This record gives sequence, structure tokens and C-alpha cells, in this order.
Amino acid sequence: MLDNQHECFTPPTANCTLWRYMDFTKLLSLLETEALFFPRADRFEDPYEGSWSKAGVTLMRQQCQDIGIPAEAVEKLIQHMHTMRQEMFISCWNIGEYESAAMWKLYLQSREGIAIRTNHDVLCAVLDASPLKVRTTEVKYIDYESTPIPFGNLFFPFAHKRQSFAHEKELRAIIWSLEDINKPQLGSNPEFVSVKCTPQELINAVHVSPTAPKWFGDLVQKLLIRYGLFCPVEHSMLYERPTY
Repeated sequence: MLDNQHECFTPPTANCTLWRYMDFTKLLSLLETEALFFPRADRFEDPYEGSWSKAGVTLMRQQCQDIGIPAEAVEKLIQHMHTMRQEMFISCWNIGEYESAAMWKLYLQSREGIAIRTNHDVLCAVLDASPLKVRTTEVKYIDYESTPIPFGNLFFPFAHKRQSFAHEKELRAIIWSLEDINKPQLGSNPEFVSVKCTPQELINAVHVSPTAPKWFGDLVQKLLIRYGLFCPVEHSMLYERPTY
């Protein structure tokens, strides 16, 4: 169940193209399980994931001191974000009309990788069919030293990242495991969440890594046909010499 009416989230104002870069085994898993994989936020490599910004913490401490709120209450809220990282589940997508050379390098474990292409409207339709409550948002990239992340809601830190990651142009689909509608379905302390989807409805095209050999592209094509997907398979020409 999609719910984008929330103060913390900024979904795209218009439909946009989305990419998800992955290795061959993750494509196979998507086709076999018919599910999108949402890892838990504390499994991400970025140590700042789900953290307040330094500027926001400084501001909050000062404001609480000014109105007489005990410092211990503020510190407890800051430390609580470690627990929140274990309650948030996030699927990450790249926004862009064109494939990204940086994303190919960042997210592939070998030369044989692929990227699935879809768009925000299609992703939202897939998520809306799930009984789980899911929200989408564009990530805001800020300077954590100078820009406060609002303390008004615990979702805010998961909609922000440092400017060093701005090249990712990330759109996130986020599930909070402790929301009432999610609690009975997710159980206690899951390490990831799988959201059921129909790959034929989700995937508009599959792009093969620019470094992959031709046989790999042929293999991807055969795999998709075996699973009933007849979408375009495009071998990236990113590193081909121009011929004009």
C-alpha cells in the first residue's frame, strides 16, 4: 500500500525514469522470487545512514536548553536513531533519463552486470499492490556540518544523505517495520523485507553492462524469455568509440 502523503518525504512531482543496477544473481532472484528486496538500513555501508546532521543536533541541543528540556532527553532521542536503523527497510533506485557510468562502477561485482529500467509511476503501482505500507522519496543531499535535518519526525534522517553521495541521484522506497499495518506481517526483527511484485509489470527494459561480453547479453535475453519477460534487452554502448 503506497502512502506518499507525509511531511518527511518528497516524491517526484512528475514521472521519472528509474534504474536499479545489479549483478546477474540479483536479477535471477528477482525473477525467481517475484519480489523486491528491501535491506535493513543498518546493513548499508554509509555510517551516516539514518543519522541526524551535526548542525541539527547542535540546534536541537541549544533550543532544548533554552526552554528547559533536560539534556538527557535530547541525548536519548539522538541515540534512538541506532534503533531506528534496525526498523527501516529501504529499496534504492537511481533517477535519470540516461544510464550512469558511475552507477555501473559502484554497484557491479563483476563485468557481467545488468540494470533494470522502470519509472516512478510503474514502481508506485507495484508498491500500491502490496499490503505493506511503503513510501517513496527523492533523497535530499546536504552538508551535515551546516544544514539541520528537522527533528519533527524520525523519518527525516532517512530522506537525507551527505553531499558526497549526490551522484547517486537516489529515490528511495521506505518501509518502517513498526507501523501498525506492517507489524503483523513482518514479525519481529527481520533482516530484510521482500515486497511481492510481478517482474513483467515492473521492468520496462534490461540494460547489459558496457563491459559485459556478447554471450552474457544473449544469456540475459534467454533468461528473461524463460521467465515470460519480453521486454527490450539493450547492451550498453557507453564505452564504444564514436562512428560519426
